[in-house]
Amino acid sequence: MKKGFTLVEIAVVLAIIALLVGGMLIPISAQIEEQKIMDTQDSIDLVKEALIGYAVVNKHLPCPDKTVPTGAGTANDGLEDAAASGSCVSQEGNIPWVTLGVSGLDAWGNRIHYSVTPAFSNSLAKFTLHSTGTLRICQTSTCANVVANEIPAVVLSYGKNGFGAINSAGHANVLPTSADELANTDGNLDFVSRTGTPSAAASGQFDDIVDWVSPYVLFDRMVSAGVLP
Repeated sequence: MKKGFTLVEIAVVLAIIALLVGGMLIPISAQIEEQKIMDTQDSIDLVKEALIGYAVVNKHLPCPDKTVPTGAGTANDGLEDAAASGSCVSQEGNIPWVTLGVSGLDAWGNRIHYSVTPAFSNSLAKFTLHSTGTLRICQTSTCANVVANEIPAVVLSYGKNGFGAINSAGHANVLPTSADELANTDGNLDFVSRTGTPSAAASGQFDDIVDWVSPYVLFDRMVSAGVLP
C-alpha cells in the first residue's frame, strides 16, 4: 500500500525550498541594483554627448532647469532657464532634459543633476579655447585630493538612496547625512566622486554616480566641428 507525504515531511520540503529561494534572491537583487547603476551611467553618458552636441550647435552649454520658483522660467519643467542677459538663472539644477531631448531620470526615478560653469553657459558671451571651468572633482568632501579641475560641467545621479535629489514629481528628497554626499548638494564648486560605501562605513554612506564633461574633449569636438577657434 502506497503512503502519501505526511504533514511533517511536506513542511520540511517547503522549508528547504524557502531556504533555497531565499538564498537565490540575494544575488538576484544585487544584480538588479548593479543593472540600475549601469543603466544610470549609460543615461549620464548620453547626457554628456547631448551637452557636447548642444554646444557644437549653439556655441555654449545649456543652462540647468532650475529647481526653485525664482527668476525667469519654470522650475522642474525640463527646459533650460536662462535670463535675458544670457546668463543662467541658476548654475545648478536638473539636466534640461526637454531641451536636450534625453531622459532626465536615473534608474531610481530621480532627476539627473547638472552644474555648469558660467563662462561656458552664457548664450551671449559664448566660450572660447581660453575659457576656464571652475568646477572640481574630489575624492572626499575636504577636497584634499583633486581628481579633476577646471571642469566646464558636472552631471550626477544621487544613486539608490536618492538623498538630495529632485524626484520625478519635482519635489526635493531628504538631504544626505554623510559629508561626501552632502558635498554634492551644497551648491559650491566642488563635487565628490569615489567608490560607494554603505551607511556603516567610517566615511559614511556614498552611492552618488558622478561624471563630468572634460574641457579638452569639449574643445576637441568643437574644433573638429569647425566651431572653434
